[in-house]
Amino acid sequence: MVTFLRSRLLLVVVLCLIGVGGVARGQALLVRNATLFTMASGQREPFLGYVVVERGGRIAAVEKGDPPAVVRADVVWDAGGAWVIPGFISAHSHLWQSAYRGLAADKTLLGWIDALYGKAVTKATPEDLYWFTLEGGLDHLRHGITSTYSFNYGGHTPLDRESFSEAEFRGEMDSGVRFVHGWEPGKAGPAYTEAIAGERLKAFLDYAAAQTKDVPVGGQRLLSVMINGGTAFDGTEQQAVLEAALMKRFNLGNQSHYLEQPETQVADRDVMWPWFMKHGLVTNRMIFGHFIHTTPEILKETAEAGAAMSWNPLSNGRLASGTADIPAYLKAGVRVGMGVDGEASADLADPFENMRTGLYAIRDKYESAAVMSPYDVLRLHTMGSADVLGVADRVGSLERGKMGDFVVLDPKAYGVVFDPYASLVFVTSEAQVERVYVGGELMVDQGKVLKEDFGRVEGEVDRRVGERGVR
Repeated sequence: MVTFLRSRLLLVVVLCLIGVGGVARGQALLVRNATLFTMASGQREPFLGYVVVERGGRIAAVEKGDPPAVVRADVVWDAGGAWVIPGFISAHSHLWQSAYRGLAADKTLLGWIDALYGKAVTKATPEDLYWFTLEGGLDHLRHGITSTYSFNYGGHTPLDRESFSEAEFRGEMDSGVRFVHGWEPGKAGPAYTEAIAGERLKAFLDYAAAQTKDVPVGGQRLLSVMINGGTAFDGTEQQAVLEAALMKRFNLGNQSHYLEQPETQVADRDVMWPWFMKHGLVTNRMIFGHFIHTTPEILKETAEAGAAMSWNPLSNGRLASGTADIPAYLKAGVRVGMGVDGEASADLADPFENMRTGLYAIRDKYESAAVMSPYDVLRLHTMGSADVLGVADRVGSLERGKMGDFVVLDPKAYGVVFDPYASLVFVTSEAQVERVYVGGELMVDQGKVLKEDFGRVEGEVDRRVGERGVR
């Protein structure tokens, strides 16, 4: 009797969600017979069930068992028990850097910056950056990353900043990945004041709004615009003043690279941290990128302000930047997300490799296998990153009302599964990424990008890099 009542109750709920009879309000996608890892709070145990995505791109239902017969959809796919997880979120990426993989292989951060920003990219045009960004976005999707923060290149001079930013925005949009567009604020100085920066930022926000105003909700890819913080690299208090003013005036977040390289960590802490605090940059709208060489006092003030950090293990290891003490950050109350960084420093936009690298580094640091679990690191790369970017109400888990962004994995390579989260993090490779959906739309199938000719894009990028004489 209890089972019967539960079944009737589920049927009523589904009917309310999809409309009586399910025909008048047919859905876009039904995935059935899937092993679901929702990453929703309080739902750690995976289960066999189904997902319904409405035509607006949002999840209408995520339930155990078989869907009721009344559910109708334009596309019905039987997953055959395949594993389905939320799309990964990279809280810190530089999409355009996909053109420069393997650059400066024997350099740490400062030497690497000189090779990329001081030499290689100085020869690129805005149209080059469009293609580089498009390739980066497609490659993120190919690896199962459905949302990302994209640090955009700010151009060679103040006069060409808009043309570069708009070209990269087009690349983000055309790739089909969801994105936070990181806007370069420019370098504060007598000739570049808050008023001038404000005019340029408003012009870009108007441009972005115009590009997205006719895009239906289901096809919308822009999550928000944030400021690419430059205080730590600019090295002036004036820059902190400028960025804080822009954040306040336009109600925008800021992601600032800070305390990344070990060589300058003492001066970066002693001189720059007071600037961040004094001028109001450390708020719940601030994300610190890398944030490795901190102190207990800095962590305390960060947590009290509600600020966050993005953890980027692949590039931190490649550039010998150090290992962020993530367990200590979480214990202090700092919000943590994960990013795959740029492909010129991490070289692969692979969230599975990123999770493994980070988890192993933390276990090495603590000499303990219990300090962080596979589940913990998977949650950081999904819900953790969604929270850090301020989009946890839209993405990061498989829950009704959120966007239908998910990754389908072929579980055959796992063999005997002792712990499903261990298999996900320790064993999964790019080859197991069977499908990638964004808003219920199939974007990647068996490793093939469907909305663009990825081989053509790669060829165009290679040609452009070669013509600029970058080797």
